[in-house]
Amino acid sequence: METIKIGAAQIPQTTDIRQNLAAALGAIEQAAGQGVELLCLPETHLAGYRVGLSCPDAPCDARALDQALAEIAEACRSHRIGAVVGTETPNGDEKPFNSAVVIDDQGRQLAVHHKTRLTPGDAQGYSPGTEETLFECKGILMGVVICFEGFRFPETVRSLARASARVVFHPQFNHVLPNMEWKLPVHEALLTARAAENTVYLVSANMCHPRNNCRSLIIGPDGLVIQASELGEESLLAAVIDPRRATHAFLKDDPAAMAKALAEA
Repeated sequence: METIKIGAAQIPQTTDIRQNLAAALGAIEQAAGQGVELLCLPETHLAGYRVGLSCPDAPCDARALDQALAEIAEACRSHRIGAVVGTETPNGDEKPFNSAVVIDDQGRQLAVHHKTRLTPGDAQGYSPGTEETLFECKGILMGVVICFEGFRFPETVRSLARASARVVFHPQFNHVLPNMEWKLPVHEALLTARAAENTVYLVSANMCHPRNNCRSLIIGPDGLVIQASELGEESLLAAVIDPRRATHAFLKDDPAAMAKALAEA
């Protein structure tokens, strides 16, 4: 199992699909130039978050989103980089799904994850998904959780780890609204806990906003932050990770693995 260089892009998000696409393409090119092999973009990046930027009943422009994804796939193929792309996908006559599409370095779609756990605000604009999402990239099992479902529901990341995922990607959209100042320390504590309790890497990409309340983060299997963005600043995080360090030590009830993870051996 080889090392892999992963990244998280903290980039601005708007209600304009073409503008969001341009930001995504710029991040992909920049990341590829730094040798990143798999890049995570923020939650709903292509569409714009419908309960934070647009209105809950905004139309889902499936054609424009499909075209934008096709352009991202071509950029991934051209630059030899994979991407986890926040978007939304239609759900028949129901509200759309809040989705993350995984594209590999050949421009092929590896997986689509629909956010399974919705805040009351989310539920005004989105339908919930029903399944966890695993995928394989560069021979490494990985998974995706989106924002709230990863923060507040430990079983989501735990389920992926039990299925042998070594890296979990976490697109998010978070900024401070009135009475939400508490989120900054709480959210980052939850993300480090998700990594440490499952002994996996966690890669979280927030959008860029003047009032961000969670940094974009790359967290190691020991729960320590490897890379972190500055709040409110557009940035690209990148780190070479060794999937062999993601041992799922505390899921196996294996004294030797736990002792190593706890530095007792």
